[in-house]
Amino acid sequence: MLAAPPRSDILVRPAHLAGPGGIDLPFRLAAEHGWYRPFDAPGSLVLISPQEGLALNRHHQQWSLTSAEGWTVRFCDRVPAEVPYALVTAAQEAEADPASSAGPVTGNRATVLLLDSGWSGFKRDGYRLVAAPDRRAALSWPESAPGPGPALTAAAEKGVWTVQFSRNAPDRLLTAATVALLHPVARQPEQVPEQFRGLVHSEALTADRGGDGPASRSTAARAHGIASHPALRHLPSPALPPLAAHYSPAGPGRRQPDTR
Repeated sequence: MLAAPPRSDILVRPAHLAGPGGIDLPFRLAAEHGWYRPFDAPGSLVLISPQEGLALNRHHQQWSLTSAEGWTVRFCDRVPAEVPYALVTAAQEAEADPASSAGPVTGNRATVLLLDSGWSGFKRDGYRLVAAPDRRAALSWPESAPGPGPALTAAAEKGVWTVQFSRNAPDRLLTAATVALLHPVARQPEQVPEQFRGLVHSEALTADRGGDGPASRSTAARAHGIASHPALRHLPSPALPPLAAHYSPAGPGRRQPDTR
């Protein structure tokens, strides 16, 4: 009996409909960037950065990235994994070079990137919005303070996924997340949510191709058009529920264990 051929990755765009994918965020941060878990850390803490100014927490299906500078980014399990990976690594770069990320988030660069990629800007119900051509994703921001900062939101297999930035988060984090969202992402075919498989562009991923090549639109996508997903008819999405008390990078428990 012949063995089944190995599964092939495909490149999928738009990334906001590709599903969360298979990136293990804590593993990659630990293996590639030196993040670690202090020996006396509380249960909600996953990892802290090598310079100990950033903490990645998890409570149920919600994650939070907190900084000793006082900002927070929250995201859920349904977010395409490339997006939180990009913003967390951007946060670590900002931690190492604070001067490069001075000032709170403006969203200007992210907005320009989205508009240049065919997204459209408008205002509704007190929010500034930049929506994807398929109206299944948006960058939203309340026009008046106080209130939350910008949020990236899109349709998910169930409900929506959200990345919520506090108003004082470094702008480069939102920019990095936006860049990741605009690039095609590698998925196994079965990782793409079933209801979106006819709505995405896909192509085989080969060893000599990067993630920026043109992708062909499927016949089913042309047939479905760009009708709005019901979950996104009332953008922006509700804010994420409050997290339980979590580890602050300014708090105790930041020493690594002495392994000598």
